[in-house]
Amino acid sequence: MVFDRLSKVDLMVHEEYKEMLSAHALAALGRQDELALKQHLSECTACRDELNRWNQTTAALTFVAEPAEPSPQVRAHILERIRAEARGGQPLPRETNVSPTERRTIAGANILPFDQAPRNIWRSIGSLGAIAAAIVFAALLVSLIVLWQQNRAIKNELARLSTEKQKTQEELAVERAARELISAPGARMAQLAGTKMAPGAHAMLAYDKTGHAMLMAKGLPVAPSGKAYQLWFIVGNKPMPGKVFTTDSSGNGTVQDQMPEVARDSAVFAITLEPAGGMPSPTGEIYLRSGS
Repeated sequence: MVFDRLSKVDLMVHEEYKEMLSAHALAALGRQDELALKQHLSECTACRDELNRWNQTTAALTFVAEPAEPSPQVRAHILERIRAEARGGQPLPRETNVSPTERRTIAGANILPFDQAPRNIWRSIGSLGAIAAAIVFAALLVSLIVLWQQNRAIKNELARLSTEKQKTQEELAVERAARELISAPGARMAQLAGTKMAPGAHAMLAYDKTGHAMLMAKGLPVAPSGKAYQLWFIVGNKPMPGKVFTTDSSGNGTVQDQMPEVARDSAVFAITLEPAGGMPSPTGEIYLRSGS
């Protein structure tokens, strides 16, 4: 059926979930995608393993930065104190707001001299390279997320166009069948008007001499869940059941049926709202009815 095909168009395949893993690792997924992915991860071992690898990669990025070194002013201040201690002096702090007690504490401290280790230029270059690599990796990851989002948008647009194409093809098929029926020798047509239940609705029932009939209704209210509209052929006071049908969001619906032979000459046609499976006799309100 048409609705089954539409459901299959919207179904997310396994590969789309795999494309969402990198975005999940960076906390870049929307709420609906996040919930859908969590549901999938609870059922898919392969995707859980791949997500663990993404999480390990992003966690490793936090360790690429080198520890910060003291500023030149702090280094010079410490070296000055060490040199003064080596000469037997008692250097005073440079700060003007140091109390006398703090000065005596600093003067009596036992500070050992040490040699400053030479700066390893290759280590600095390696650190810069690691940072650059992390930046490149992050840029690639962002690009991947953008491409993934664009890909999803394109797929959604293609699904929408496919749905519109399917709907247009079905409408054209109904119109073609209606023209063929109306132009058949001995064809007849009956107009159905809306009742107080649907004053803006109307329908046309066309049928040929063999009893092949087609109903085209417009403006009906959307049937509640578990309900559908049913066609009736009424001869005298006896209603004979026809097929059930539903409408689209605009209240338009069509149904083809075979009329009973006794209803081809003097029947009244009506549309009622019934349980979705149909009823042998009408139980709901009449929404459309032809003239007697």
